[in-house]
Order: sequence, then structure tokens, then C-alpha cells
Amino acid sequence: MKYNFSSSFSFIVKEKKIYYTDLSKGKEKEKEIPRNGKLILCLTNLEDQVLSIIDDNTILYVKNRNIILDTTENNKKLFEIQIENYLDENLKFEIKNKIVLTVSYKEDVFFELADFFTNKQSIKRIVVDANLFSECEFPKRERTVKMARIQFGSYIGYIYLDRFLNEIIFEKVNFSIKFLHPKLNIELEDAKTVRLENKINFDEAKLNISNFSLKAKPLKNFQPVEEIRDKNIICLFTYKRKNYYIYNQSNGIYYLRSNAKKVSLYKSFLVPFKFRNNFYLAGRFKHNGYKAKHEYDQIYFQNYDNHIGQFERPFRHLKVLNQLAVAKLPISEVTKLNRIHTNLLCGNKSFVLHNISLNSYSKPMKTFLASKFRNELIVLRNNKNKHLAITSIPFTPEYKTRNKLKARIARVIAKLIPKKQNINLYFEKKSQRAEESAIKVFDKVHQSDKLKSKNYFILDNRSVDFKPLKLIYGKNLIAKYSFRHFLKIFQSDYFISSELPNHLLNDRVYLDALRKKLMSTPSIFLQHGIMFAKPVDNPMAFGFHKGINQYNNIKNVISSDLEAGEFYKMGYDDNDLMKTGLATFDNAELDVDANKISFMPTYRYWEERLIYSNDITKTTYYKSIMKVISAFEEHNLLDRLLIVPHNKFSDYIYNNLEKYKHIVEPNPSTALKKSKIFITDYSSAIYDAIYRGAYPIFYWEEKEYLIENYKAIPPVNEDNAPGPVAKSSKELLHYVKKAISMDYKLEDYFMKKYLKINEFNDDKNTDRIINYLYSSKIL
Repeated sequence: MKYNFSSSFSFIVKEKKIYYTDLSKGKEKEKEIPRNGKLILCLTNLEDQVLSIIDDNTILYVKNRNIILDTTENNKKLFEIQIENYLDENLKFEIKNKIVLTVSYKEDVFFELADFFTNKQSIKRIVVDANLFSECEFPKRERTVKMARIQFGSYIGYIYLDRFLNEIIFEKVNFSIKFLHPKLNIELEDAKTVRLENKINFDEAKLNISNFSLKAKPLKNFQPVEEIRDKNIICLFTYKRKNYYIYNQSNGIYYLRSNAKKVSLYKSFLVPFKFRNNFYLAGRFKHNGYKAKHEYDQIYFQNYDNHIGQFERPFRHLKVLNQLAVAKLPISEVTKLNRIHTNLLCGNKSFVLHNISLNSYSKPMKTFLASKFRNELIVLRNNKNKHLAITSIPFTPEYKTRNKLKARIARVIAKLIPKKQNINLYFEKKSQRAEESAIKVFDKVHQSDKLKSKNYFILDNRSVDFKPLKLIYGKNLIAKYSFRHFLKIFQSDYFISSELPNHLLNDRVYLDALRKKLMSTPSIFLQHGIMFAKPVDNPMAFGFHKGINQYNNIKNVISSDLEAGEFYKMGYDDNDLMKTGLATFDNAELDVDANKISFMPTYRYWEERLIYSNDITKTTYYKSIMKVISAFEEHNLLDRLLIVPHNKFSDYIYNNLEKYKHIVEPNPSTALKKSKIFITDYSSAIYDAIYRGAYPIFYWEEKEYLIENYKAIPPVNEDNAPGPVAKSSKELLHYVKKAISMDYKLEDYFMKKYLKINEFNDDKNTDRIINYLYSSKIL
């Protein structure tokens, strides 16, 4: 993919086919790409825009609510634009190659804008000859002269001349009117100024965008005539995707930015409860702003497209009591959205105004209600900003009544029992495994005869490792979900794990007392892989950044100075890091009979909701796996292939690959022992594989797609990757066969790159970690 301008439409182009999600029906589809023509893919609510330039002759765009794939060879323009030329006829605008907007003056081309018809905002500058506009008459005292205005939908571009710097400036912004009182006009006069006009008395006000702030300011010299005093908000517009409000107060007209609750003077004191398959909110729900009474009672899930009801007022006509309201939130409507987290919003029938909050005293991250609906847990809770949100995740045992009761009793008892020694808990992914760094550190600690602490490993008793480990560790191995499990959580002083503390239970925990304890307890983060694969500055990794991380990580294990650089990006310093190498690498080897070729695509968090909804076949993750399977089948290597899905996807992949179940290995640790060749896009497991002696291959056919959705660039690239990079399934099989012919020996130049990523190869990583635990008096 050459250029991709929007993530609103998910698609992949492979081998003359386009695979995409039909936005109007939510179904996954595939179609042949026409050789020279147009193909309508589906309907959409997106406004007209170019979504992607796939190659020099293939464009994906939205027009008249249709998503269209265009491979026509003609250069006829796709979109019309509105042009206001303030200079003269020598300033010209032309659309070339369907979508490239060219701006020129006489014979000089200033800009060729391939992204004008996209949703990207931009500023471009070019220096010109000081005498170029010598024939033009400009206002004598103006340094910056507006030359032209170009509009396409809600995107407006302005062209200026800076006469002091001799620069031509092009600035494109998003400006959209969400609501405007019928007695008013508003327009964007230039890239930084809006002009408001009253149709009644022709009053006019010019407002610099930078003057809008979170604090309300009076709109001076604009008479608040009676005809525009009948509404609270008289203008709502977005500029660069932020909301701007012009509104009435009792003493005049005011304006501000973003702070919608200030506009309507929102006050609430709501009580949540559940009845049958609905959540309810009841209590005071009031907007005290001028003409705002009962104006914003409509309820929305996530955005304006999902209207689900309104606040009902049983005492609407009674003073004081008319503040009381009740709202029904159907749980079934939440599950239809295919989202993990859904915000709760209010507004009127014209626009959404703001998030709903229970009250001003409500605490962030607090859980209010949880209900099992089919096989999902639906949670009504506060987000970080104290706004109501609904979360939908798979139902897991910690939410069963008996386990919640165990946790409550354990919390009370933990406060009553005095402690003389530190209590340290060790665990791995969701406390379901015992095969990575945590068990290696725990095993060595368990053998020590100089401990001054109590140390316990938590493991699900359904794990195949539970019984044999119970014989070794006895009472120091605790079954997940047992009463002792909950008791030790509340008694614990330190967590020592290859995962974050939530994995003592699950990847998401919405039991407040437990979550608070998990967040506050000091944690030694052993890591389960070297953090030099996926980008640490992608949105899903922000929660691990030091200033945002809600867990009390006091030390993070790293394996090299190169990896330390990734932690520095996240705000950590050397005091937060422990360069010891990963314990899981110690004495890690391949099985004697290892001969498998493993493929482990990394986690694609943006497809997680489709996985939880059993729509695995709609995901690019699934399609990528199927493409590799097909390639191995074609080359008669299927019997050696091992598919290793990410842990969040493994159950679903296994259940949907009936024909290929025999080549699916849901346990990465097992796969690593069996693999003579290890293939991935951006999984850190590849460094473990190299340590064991496997031959690594990076499969980056979907590199651009992954980078676009990560919204960040991974640290591993073609210059530092410690293995060959395949950009197609054909190249992948070439490198596989080459590795086999070389008896899996990794080239020296690749090994040198690997040793910069992992500096340790002496099998003493665990010893270095334990030495720190002793020196810090944790053990």
C-alpha cells in the first residue's frame, strides 16, 4: 500500500483481490480487483474522501456514501471543489491523476497536493522569488495576504503569501458545523478566524480560534436579540476535530472550546441499578444552563449514530421534582456495537453534547454493575475521567458469586492476620502457565536456604503442570481461584511476574477491591519477551508508559542497552530498569527432535472485539494465517508447519481451523522448543527462538497495514532485524527452503545484530535477578 489516509475502513489487497469489512452489514467480504474500472464495495456513513492510494492507478475512496475501488486509467477528476480566487487569473488550480490538486502561478507550480481530498490536515510552505507577484496590488500594510480559499466537504484549504519571508503557505483544516441557529450564519473566514453573522440585525463578530478556551468568554458587540434567545446552544462547530460552542447565558452570549458541561451547566446525582437485561440510571439529571432544561435528555452509545433512548421524567411538570429522571440502557444494544469499551453520552436530537457522569464525587475506574449476558460480562463503570462507560468482555470465573464472596472474606481476614515476613507472589499469563521467567525465578528461590520471606506461585489447577509442580512445591503452589489465592493477594507485599499484576486473575479486572490491591502492590516485571518488536509508542502501549502505568512497577527487567532505549521512550530511567536478561532464556534449548517451522503473528489489538464475538474469519489475523497455510501446502511443507496464535486469539483460532487443528499449537513455549525455524511479523518470541538455536524469519507482507494500525513505527526494521525479511509468501518460502539447506545456521551478520538486542548468553539471568531481590530485601 503506497499511501493510506484513514483507518475507518479495514481492508487488505493481495493477489488481485481486496479483502474488506462491509461497513453497512458488518460482514467480511472479498472481491476481484477490476483491471480497468470501478467497483462499489459497500455503503458507509463516511463523508466523501480518498481513503487510500494503493498504487499509481488504484484508488480507494468514498463518494455519495459509497466506498469505491477505482482502477480506471483515465485522469478524470473524482471530486468537485469550490474555489475562491482572491488574486488574479494567473493563480490556477487543476486536478491531475484524478485526485492530485495542483496550485500554480503563471508557469510556477507551488504545490502538488495528493492528500487534499483526504481527512488529513496539513500545512505546507514554499519559498518563492520576491518579484513573482510584482504586478499584483496588495494592501500596503499587510504582511500576510490571503490568495485563495479551496473547499472540499468539511475540509478547507487557504493559500497565503507571507510578503516578509517570501513564502507561499498552504493550510488545510477541518471545519464542520454540527448545529447552527436558523437565524445565524457562520463561516471560516481564514484558517484561524470564524465570522458569525446575525440575519436579524446583521450584527457581525469575528472570532480568532485561538481565543476560544476552556473558560467562557462573553461575545462582545453582538446583540443578543430575542429571535436567537430561544435555545441554549446557538452554534456548535468542530475545528481540527475539537468542539467549539457559542451559546446563550442569562446575561448574554458566550463562547468556549471543548467544555460542554460548562455550556449546559450539567449536574447529576444518579444511582445505577440492574433489572433483567437492562442497566438503569435513576436520580437527578439536570442542565441548569439558559434554555437547557430537559434539552439534553437523549442517550447515545459512543456516538450520534447509536441513539438508544432518553431520560424519562415521571414528574416533568412538578417543580424541583422535574429534575428526577430514569434511563434504561439495554444490554443487548451494547453487544451489537462489537466494542470492548462504549462511552455513554447525552444530547438532543440534533447532536451529542457530552459524556454522562453519575455525580461530581464519583471516583475514576470504579465498577458499579456487572452482569452476565449470554457468554459475556457486561460492566457499567467509570473510566479514567470519571465518565460512565460500558465494557463487554468474555465471562470468566472471578465474576462467579462464590469467587466474589471468597475475595470479600479474604480481604477482611488479611487485615486481621499479622505478618512477620514479606509475602511474594509469582505468576505468569492469567496464572494459567508455569513455563516462563516467573517459574524459573520461583524455582530457584524455593531452593534457597537463606530466605526471610514467604514465596508462593499461583497456578490454575486445570493446568497440566499443576499436579507435578504440587509434588515439588507443596503448599507453596496455590490454586487459582482458591480461597488461599485471594487471601495471599490481599496479604502480598510484592508481585514477581513475567506479566503485569492483573494477570494474577485476568487481563482485565473489574472487581474494585482486588484491582486496587493489584495496582498498589510493588511489582517486579520480569517480562516474557524482549521489548524490541512492536512499537512502544502505539496507543495500546500507552498504559505501560511510566506517567500512565497504573501498576506499581518498581523494576523492569531488560536485556540490552538497545532495549533500554524503548523504555526511555516510555518515560522510564535507569533507576526503573534492571539489565539482567530474561530468566526464561536460561538453559532454553530446542528439543532433540525439533523439526517444526512455526508461524506466530503478533497480537492485533484492533481486531480483539471481532475475536471475542466469534467473528475470527473476518480478521486480517485469520487471513494472514490462512495465506501462510496455503503457501506451505503448495510447497508440500504443511506437515512441518506449526501455527502459534497469540494467547488472546488461540482458543478462537483452534476452534475455527477444524481442518488444520493438528498444526495449531496454542502454547508458545511448547512451540519454541519444537521450532527449527521461527516466523513472525512483530512478536518478541522470535528472540527467544534465536537464543534456542532456531532460524528466524520476519514476514512483513502486511508491514504497512500493521504500522498504520499500530499508529507507530516498530523499533525492529530492515537495518537491525536479526534475520531475513520476507515481503511476500513467495519470499517467505524461499527463505524457509534456504534455511533448511543451510542446516538452520544463522549468518554471522544476523547474529551480531541479535547480540545487540540481547546481550546475555551465559544462562545466569535468573541469578542476576535473584541477587537484586536479595539486595533489595524482597526475599
